[in-house]
Amino acid sequence: MTTVNMLPLFNELLDYLVDKATPQEILAFKESPEAQAHAQDLLERQSAGTLSLEDAQILEQMEQVERLMSVLKAKALRSLHQEWAASPHTPSP
Repeated sequence: MTTVNMLPLFNELLDYLVDKATPQEILAFKESPEAQAHAQDLLERQSAGTLSLEDAQILEQMEQVERLMSVLKAKALRSLHQEWAASPHTPSP
């Protein structure tokens, strides 16, 4: 498993978000179709070598958000596992 090195402030933000939204809500989050299409367009222009400096900065920001969301979802999943392990549950028949 790859460890992501982040500033403590990022971890604080992600922990805060995990506390405010349910883990299920975080895991269900998906970017809009418009955002997906925009990212695809930027990636295609990057591959073609026609990406402007401004669009390159936008693409970098989108990649940062994607990395943060991956860590946030991992934290949410860990929270769900901890809740499940701490709760009494009945064994499957």
